[in-house]
Amino acid sequence: MNRPKVSVVVPVYNTEKYLERCLDSLLNQTLQDIEIIVIDDGSQDNCPHILDEYQKRHLNRMKVIHKTNGGQATARNLAFQYCIGEYIGFVDSDDFVKPDMFEKMYSEACKKNADYVACGYTDFYLENDKEVILKRYTASRPAKETKDLFIGALAPPWLHIYKRELIVDNNIRFPEGVIYEDTALYLNLIPYIKRIAIVEEALYVRLRRVNSTMTTFTREKVDDIFSVFRYSLEFYRNNGFEEAYKSELEYFCVRVLLCSSMQRISRVKKYKDSRILLKQTLCFIRDFFPNYKSNPYFKKGKVSLYMKSINKVTAPMVLILLRLTNHFKRSYS
Repeated sequence: MNRPKVSVVVPVYNTEKYLERCLDSLLNQTLQDIEIIVIDDGSQDNCPHILDEYQKRHLNRMKVIHKTNGGQATARNLAFQYCIGEYIGFVDSDDFVKPDMFEKMYSEACKKNADYVACGYTDFYLENDKEVILKRYTASRPAKETKDLFIGALAPPWLHIYKRELIVDNNIRFPEGVIYEDTALYLNLIPYIKRIAIVEEALYVRLRRVNSTMTTFTREKVDDIFSVFRYSLEFYRNNGFEEAYKSELEYFCVRVLLCSSMQRISRVKKYKDSRILLKQTLCFIRDFFPNYKSNPYFKKGKVSLYMKSINKVTAPMVLILLRLTNHFKRSYS
């Protein structure tokens, strides 16, 4: 049997409404030499039956593993045991991909002998069963060297393919039992990436569910970001990467904490809990990145100016402004 060019990992949990479209988009790829590794994470709906039927029809291209529920990270980590492709990619089971996604990404990988390839994506939601496009995003900004991957990057694994050896040989795994595990995997892989390729086109299509339960962030969910960053900071320290990427790692973590994480904090229902999380954020930055404002990556741009302006006085004002903005916006997960 020839080695597949790409192994595509698909964790599944209670997505029966969207699952067939996802699987069909993978089975109809113009790059036929892929293997699809599907991990059913203890679904309670009709997903197990759908998956078994698909596997019967596509035995040579699709492997389905059923397991008890343990979370998306456990499903993806289990899948790594079965991946034999040259590259590993990821697709969430309520999303789908363009027919030529993996052909274009693999082709670009071959041209540059890349360790990592990123592409763009499109956001959409369903309204009365009609697709409404929210926005098309190009890929992470062009990166020429490893350090560039910390700056302005998009971390979700479904936008990337990685050489299998980077993940398997270095024993890189998603941290389990937390959300934002995507961030840790991306961060921990960066030091091993030497050759980079980017496909600017939006090839991945992500479903944003309107006003779902996932749009209501709890204090417990948002709090996970601190555990995830501790996990990665320890990884860098233990593997001798801390000094080599000190400024870049600091910029990446602070930017997440003061931008995307601040957005999530503002969507926590209880204002008291959001204030507690805000205090935790400021304390985390103080403890791990006390001198971040002198980091050369914070010298230019509006976002950098905003982050350098954050302190005990301004942070609560930003939080209130974000909460007011959220009140008038439709939310998606």
